[in-house]
Amino acid sequence: MERQSTIKKLFYEEAIRFAIPSYQRAYSWEVSKDKKQVEQFMTDIIDQNPTKRYFFGHFLFEKDKYQENKYWVIDGQQRLTTIVIFFSCLIRELETREELNGKIFDLDGEKLDIWRIKENYIKLGKNYKFETVVYDNPFFEGFVYENNDKIVKDTLSSKRIALAKETFEEHLANAELEEILNWKKVIDEAIITTFEVTDKVQATQIFAFQNDRGKDLTTLEKLKAFLMHKLYAVSENDDPESQIKNIETVFSEIYKQTERISFSEDQVLGFHNVAFLSGWDAPLKNVKDEINKLENNIEKEKWIKNFVNTLKETFFSVEKIEKQSELNCAIADALILDQQNSIPLIIKLYHFHENDQLLIERLSRYIENILFKLEYKYAYYRTNSFHSIAKKYDGTVDKLEGLLKYHVDRGFQDWWNFNGNCKNYFNGNWHFHNNIKYVLWKYENHLRAQNRTRPMTPVEFKNKFSTKRLENTTDHITPQDPQFTKYSEEFQNKWVNNIGNLVLMVWGDNSEKKNYNPVDKVILFDSDFYSHKEIRDTLIARNMWGEQEILERRDNILKFIYEKWKLL
Repeated sequence: MERQSTIKKLFYEEAIRFAIPSYQRAYSWEVSKDKKQVEQFMTDIIDQNPTKRYFFGHFLFEKDKYQENKYWVIDGQQRLTTIVIFFSCLIRELETREELNGKIFDLDGEKLDIWRIKENYIKLGKNYKFETVVYDNPFFEGFVYENNDKIVKDTLSSKRIALAKETFEEHLANAELEEILNWKKVIDEAIITTFEVTDKVQATQIFAFQNDRGKDLTTLEKLKAFLMHKLYAVSENDDPESQIKNIETVFSEIYKQTERISFSEDQVLGFHNVAFLSGWDAPLKNVKDEINKLENNIEKEKWIKNFVNTLKETFFSVEKIEKQSELNCAIADALILDQQNSIPLIIKLYHFHENDQLLIERLSRYIENILFKLEYKYAYYRTNSFHSIAKKYDGTVDKLEGLLKYHVDRGFQDWWNFNGNCKNYFNGNWHFHNNIKYVLWKYENHLRAQNRTRPMTPVEFKNKFSTKRLENTTDHITPQDPQFTKYSEEFQNKWVNNIGNLVLMVWGDNSEKKNYNPVDKVILFDSDFYSHKEIRDTLIARNMWGEQEILERRDNILKFIYEKWKLL
């Protein structure tokens, strides 16, 4: 393998094969507007003058010990994966055009042998020349190589691969043949530099060296490189490669797990940092500080192994938490109110009590109650101690439960009037804030429970599937700017934005309601929402919606709030 080469030469060796190690994260290039690496790749190729050489960066490979001409991609896997997806699409487009229009000639006027391009970049004999991470490779072969559009996309990375393929197919289908051949030439002749490492120790050292010099990696990737290098440095084992292999194995499970959760890998690392490391700095610095505190290499080696395994456990816990958060439960409520402050402690609860869901739910209910009073108040609270509680929790349930009960009544400072300030907020006249949706959701479910009807789940409340017309909004029953009357100043100030005049309503119905008199739009309150039925019945019975009606509804909602959150 040459130190300086081209993309075409890199793939040219007949038996050469490239594979992504399982400890690397899967395909992560995006197509979306704010993260458009795939589109940028395409733009760079389109804009590149085909008569000039394009530099496509540096690649780091590790040669497989057992299979000749097989190379593991240590650095550059996103670019290499993208190139293979692109050439697979390009080959299929050229084959389609050849079938429709006859022979295709290259830029020099020579007949283009498409099978040679396929042999060079995709498959030689029975062997594909590129493999992605193990858990995505069956999909990659079926969807990219064999063009099977029906194969299931069951990971986030497989969905990204599909979007990349669709993007390239669209560009190629709309391009002139000469443009396609120019794009091929740009990639064929793109200059690259390569470095082949001889063992895992060397790979780890180079990777760590690059990280310290501004390599654009996620924090988790930088941490992985640091830990692998550090383990090699402190290990007194005669076979340091086996130690590094163990870390690789754990990280392969972590990266596979990242495909099953909605949080990014660095978000989960941040939660873990808060929950399990004693310092308050960024994860990488905290890890370095923890290791530097230890007296000898044996302790450092033990700490690294324990940290990596606990981190893996956190990634698995997050998946369980996310699944639980789709149900009506205290965990879901706490995450909706304040995900950032609550999730490290909930992760810690799973760490110690994974098999006692009832205990986790009970403790999460205290967390939700505290967060509720922190959210709905007139006072200005600057203290939130949940991260500190998470760091200190050592599995002693009674101690934690007593502490949470204390904070339910007192908040995080003894001088706070915690319950009183929350009650004063709801006794006030202005509740039209975005966060009031949470209270209206809970009231809706309270009414459904009274009528023994299925509750609205967190998935429905948050409109997880982003259907615009089903997005829950806060609406005024009698509108802020009426077309049918002019409000008195007192009514405008005291009742229009009062919780008694606010209702949870999906965007589709809200947009229809506009600024009309609710008496003339009774039909919009004839829905599956029990809070709507309550309003509908009042409108029909009294044929009006004014101060008295708002007052009565407010009192009903406040009675529910005071009982549920123990503000009596």
